[in-house]
Amino acid sequence: MSYWLDGFDKTVGVLGLGRSGRAAAALLSRRGFAVVGIDDSPDCRPCPDCARHVLGDTGALDLEDLDGLVLSPGVPPAAQLPSRARELGIPVTGEVELASLFTSATVAAVTGSNGKTTTVEWLGNLLRMAGVNACVAGNMGYPFSRAVLESPDAGVYVLEVSSYQLETVKTFRPRVAAVLNLTPDHLSRHGDMDGYRGAKARIFMNQSPEDFLVLNADDPQLVSLMGLTEGMEMYFSLRRPVETGAFVREESIQLAWAGGVSPLLPVEELSLPGAHNVANALAVVSMARALGVSGPRMLDGLRTFPGVPHRLEEIRRLGGVRYVNDSKSTNIDSLRVALEAEPGPLVLIAGGRPKEGDYGGLREAVRSRARAVLTIGEAAGMLAEAWSDGITVERLPDLDAAVGRARSLARSGDTVLLSPGCASFDQYENFEERGEHFRSLVEALS
Repeated sequence: MSYWLDGFDKTVGVLGLGRSGRAAAALLSRRGFAVVGIDDSPDCRPCPDCARHVLGDTGALDLEDLDGLVLSPGVPPAAQLPSRARELGIPVTGEVELASLFTSATVAAVTGSNGKTTTVEWLGNLLRMAGVNACVAGNMGYPFSRAVLESPDAGVYVLEVSSYQLETVKTFRPRVAAVLNLTPDHLSRHGDMDGYRGAKARIFMNQSPEDFLVLNADDPQLVSLMGLTEGMEMYFSLRRPVETGAFVREESIQLAWAGGVSPLLPVEELSLPGAHNVANALAVVSMARALGVSGPRMLDGLRTFPGVPHRLEEIRRLGGVRYVNDSKSTNIDSLRVALEAEPGPLVLIAGGRPKEGDYGGLREAVRSRARAVLTIGEAAGMLAEAWSDGITVERLPDLDAAVGRARSLARSGDTVLLSPGCASFDQYENFEERGEHFRSLVEALS
């Protein structure tokens, strides 16, 4: 892969000019490549690190002018342009793979369907409090390529990596990798759960015996991944002891390492509540130990991490009502987690662009926790039909209307919870924009 390290007299295309594509373009241009920015949106904002652009009609691009092609995560490797490039013998790679070639620092990488952002941010916070120069990057909004450029002296890069990003890795090798869980998601791209699981498994495909793989022992979807890595396996569990990793016993976090087990702290002392966050903490403990952090040095980081924006984030209290932003809930399982974590009664705001799966399976959870449900976006009608039996469900045109209606419905002691359970792309650029809109609407309430 030394091909990508020297840009002398090379012209490389970057396909997709979102955050990852722009970061890849910046990294390449610093290395002397002439970068052609390619995006199928004619209204795409120009990339300052691109020597030229091909916007809108990408079919007009002459691929033979390129010496390489870098894909943003949103571009399927089987799409027309990358397929044509490979037919012409043009090297094709992804942004995460590209960035990994430009650093020799330790990498700790996390993937899974839910909990990735909280886990990487928590691990990064813990490592920094333990004296490690850690930089958190990846799919959580700060691309790996940008981190390599702006934090070249990092001792550890803690990365959130998605199945889309993992599809294009070839030599990417995390010193410590973790797969948190698997629930149906992105099946329109991966085909089925086997394809989705296979993409996630690429996180450890290049590991060697001195590397570590951390797996959730409670997730039946991960059983088929056990024993496949060349590295050392660690496990975490809420339900039972593990030989190496972390588990809960008598309401206390336990660290299992080198044949011994030591208690770290009571579950109630973790900075974030909820069973899902206990599981995230167990993954953090396991990864931190694999990175050389002793149990006592983890305690401050486990007790003080403040959480991440847009994930069960309390915005304010007004008239005895809590307003909670869970915009990062983009699939069925993350909505289920929110329903289990938040005290009722709830006025639930849900909807957006639906994901794969049976939303009807949440009917009882919704009925048991919610006083009322307000549905929005493309999924509004489908969710109303799935959940309307025995509970008030109202369809509303958008988030503005939903927040206003929630204000009138909520009583003192209730929680107004934005937990869409759906992607944001029907009305927003991303879940962050959706969450910030909710925040602004709630802060304006009087």
